[in-house]
Amino acid sequence: MCKESDHIHIIALARALHVSILVEYMDRGQGGATNPHVFPEGSQPRVCLLYRPGHYDILYK
Repeated sequence: MCKESDHIHIIALARALHVSILVEYMDRGQGGATNPHVFPEGSQPRVCLLYRPGHYDILYK
């Protein structure tokens, strides 16, 4: 396995729905930068979420 459990709920959601998910994690620093993570890695995401401390928002493109 060798995977961290930080994103276990997103990994479980992606597997349960058979969909790739992009999560943009908001940095609390200045500038509002985000750090993107795709689940599962290397896939083309169909669902985009923004994680702000405490909750997720759905992003529409």
